[in-house]
Amino acid sequence: MKYRLLDLLACPQCGDAFSCEEFESSENADGQVEVDQGILRCPCGTWFPIVNAVPVILPNALDIYGDFAEKYAGRLPEWTISEEEIRRFEAEKKKTQESFGFEWTIYSAVRDQRDEGYVLEGGLTPDFFSGKLVLDAGCGYGRHTRVVQGYGAEVVGIDLSVAVINARRITKDMPKAHIVQTDLFYPPFRKELFDLVYSWGVLHHTPNPRRAFEGLVDFVKPGGDISVKIYRKRPAPARFIEGMIRKVSLNLPLKTLYNLSYLCVPFNWFYWKVGRFIPGLGAAIQGTIRVDPDWRISHIDTFDWYHPQYQFHFPMEEVESWFEGRGLQDIYGVESKGVRGRKKQLQSEAVSLVDG
Repeated sequence: MKYRLLDLLACPQCGDAFSCEEFESSENADGQVEVDQGILRCPCGTWFPIVNAVPVILPNALDIYGDFAEKYAGRLPEWTISEEEIRRFEAEKKKTQESFGFEWTIYSAVRDQRDEGYVLEGGLTPDFFSGKLVLDAGCGYGRHTRVVQGYGAEVVGIDLSVAVINARRITKDMPKAHIVQTDLFYPPFRKELFDLVYSWGVLHHTPNPRRAFEGLVDFVKPGGDISVKIYRKRPAPARFIEGMIRKVSLNLPLKTLYNLSYLCVPFNWFYWKVGRFIPGLGAAIQGTIRVDPDWRISHIDTFDWYHPQYQFHFPMEEVESWFEGRGLQDIYGVESKGVRGRKKQLQSEAVSLVDG
C-alpha cells in the first residue's frame, strides 16, 4: 500500500481518517515506500489489516487471511467487529466473495487490445481518463485498473474477493494504481472524492444493483462522472434457459462447474462456423452459452454466467432512470455498452467557471 492512499481512505464506521502502522515495508521501482504488512487504525477504535500490500477493509478480513492473523497475533489489537456483523455480511456476500475469488484467481490473463477496447466502449478516448482520480468499483483481477492508469489516471481498484491478489500483481509497478479489498456497498473513502467512478460488469452481481449504484454516486465529486455497464434484459426464451441451468449450476462445486463450462467450446466453434447464420439456432446457442471468437473467453464467460449467486438483467431505460433519479446530467446510454452521466456542479463552481 502506498502512503498516498491514506489521503483517500476513510473509516467505513465513522468516516474519520486512518493512520498506518507498518509491520513490514519495501521500496517500489519508483522509490515509493510500500506497506507490505501492517494495519490501518481509526481513532474510533476500528482497524483493518494490510496484507501483501493490500488493505483489507471487510468484516471477515481476519477469517480470509488467517495466516496474517496468526503471524502478527502479538501485535494486533482486539478485533472490533462483532461476530453477528460478520455472520450477517457472510450470509449475504460470502458466496459471491468466494466464487469471484475463484474465477479471477484461476483466470487472470492480460489481453491489452481487448481490455483497452472494453474500456473505450461508448465513444470514450484515453484523454477522457488522463489526469483524473478514478474509482474502479469491482476491479476483479485489475485488468481495467491497469488500462485506465496507463491512460494517465490515478486509479483505486476495489473488489470483494481475493482477486485483489492478482490485481495487485499486475498493477504493482504502476505508480498511480492502488488496490483495496472491500465491499462496494460501503466504499472506505471520503465522499465526493473521485473525478470518475465506474463499475463495469459488476452491479448485476450484487444483492441490490440499484442501491449499489446510488451509493457509488456519493463518491463522485460535483462535475464528475459515473459509468456503469449492466446486463441488459434478455428475451424470455433465453431467460428461461438460463434460469433452468442456474438452478443446477449454483449447487455445483466451483471447480466442477468450471470444468463443465468447457462443454461450451464445441458449441462456440459451431456457432461461429455455422450456427450464427441459421435463424433461431444462433439465438438459442447465445441463450445457453457465451460466444466469443476466442474459445478461452467463451469458456470463462460461460463460467462467469452460471456461477454468481446474484445475476440481474435490466432494460437500458431502467438503468437510465437510476441516473435521472439521482439528478445526474448529460446521461448517455449506448445499447449493451452501458450508461454514464455527470454529477451537477455546485452552484458556486458553475458561476466561477462562467466568470472565468
